[in-house]
Amino acid sequence: MSRFRNRNFFVGVLAGTAALVIMLAALVPVSRAEPNDDVVRFNLTTSGRDLYKLAIPKPIGDPAIAQMTTDVASTDLGLAGFFKVVDQKAYLANLVVEGLGINPQDWKNVGAEGVIKARATAFGNDVKLEFRLYEVTKGDQPVLSKDYRGSVSSARALVHQWCNDVVRYYTGEDGFFNSRIAFASSTAGRRRDIFVMDWDGSSVASVTTNKSHNMLPTWAPDGSELLFTSFSGGKPDLYAIGSRGGKQRVISARNGINTGGTYSPDGSKIAVTLSQDGNSEIYLLSAAGAILKRLTNNPFIDTSPSWSPDGSHLAFVSDRHGNPQIWMMAADGSGQTKLTRRGNYNQEPSWCPRKDQNQIAFTARDEKFSYDIFTVNVDNPDQVKRITEGTGSNMHPTWAPNGRALAYESTRGGIWISTADARVERQIYRGNASAPNWSPALKH
Repeated sequence: MSRFRNRNFFVGVLAGTAALVIMLAALVPVSRAEPNDDVVRFNLTTSGRDLYKLAIPKPIGDPAIAQMTTDVASTDLGLAGFFKVVDQKAYLANLVVEGLGINPQDWKNVGAEGVIKARATAFGNDVKLEFRLYEVTKGDQPVLSKDYRGSVSSARALVHQWCNDVVRYYTGEDGFFNSRIAFASSTAGRRRDIFVMDWDGSSVASVTTNKSHNMLPTWAPDGSELLFTSFSGGKPDLYAIGSRGGKQRVISARNGINTGGTYSPDGSKIAVTLSQDGNSEIYLLSAAGAILKRLTNNPFIDTSPSWSPDGSHLAFVSDRHGNPQIWMMAADGSGQTKLTRRGNYNQEPSWCPRKDQNQIAFTARDEKFSYDIFTVNVDNPDQVKRITEGTGSNMHPTWAPNGRALAYESTRGGIWISTADARVERQIYRGNASAPNWSPALKH
């Protein structure tokens, strides 16, 4: 391959990856434990099982907080990957008479398997949220009861916490509702800033203030800061900044490009694409930015590293066999092998954080030159699943911290989320956005 073709591939890959180097020019719940509530009730993850039908009627009490509670809980649990939220128009129960209780038969008649009841009470600047979860087949006594109290401004976070508790009750695993998503967005002229928002699109806040072109944010494992690429020094360099903003610091400003940085799961190392030697290669840096090792070394383009959840391997993109494909290697650079063999333009690998599901999401271009999100089984690369189809172009996948959902940018606008089984998809941010990156689960 000629160097000219090589450069064209690099521009194409980074454009498609939303790497955008195409532009190279304290909430504590009060809880009442129910008997044997530490037992996982049933396995919602069984292959082929229908989604569990969950009714979420509007809470009683303060109207504004009640509506917010319904909206947030329906979004959270509707995208959790386990539940189908029952349409409120189908309800037969007399919600006023029921209060925080239920008449099981009325809910059974509309097909609900579970019901969430709540009450919202405002106390000046504080709010109390009382939640009850019922399993219809178990009668009129709640199987999970929790009360939360905090400031009115924390009410959304309290609902997220409750939804995490519901997921944990049914499955024994954590939900992703206390996580955030970082992304890049145009702000003025050629300026592009890094933003952070709650996973559901609320509480959007700008992180960068350097009046430059900033892109490709990735989270530190503890959620405290972000790596990102910025042109604030006149060329693409790698920086770090606190996840709530502050002073940015240089990680790598070597000759050529310094981009696509991503922390290892333990936070001790950074995999990054550098072109200091004239070609795009993947390097391993210390957390402070010192070069530890060059991992790839060939005349072709290697870029877009993504860590396995145990930190032992990296996925990356390479065109060394003629067109961009997803490759793998050990974290020391050994054992470089091609993973994807179907399609002729595969890029943007994102390794699932679940250690029990060894799969990588990636972007692939189809015969119509549209981009869509796919997953590939690392242990059996012939197992490829399509997540999006027939909805414009969808790019730059990123996993929820529990591996149950994927976020991505779309030509439909903004950021979208799909459950990992592709059953449910929803737009969660409507503004201009590229290169979303999902945080780890965060502590409030």
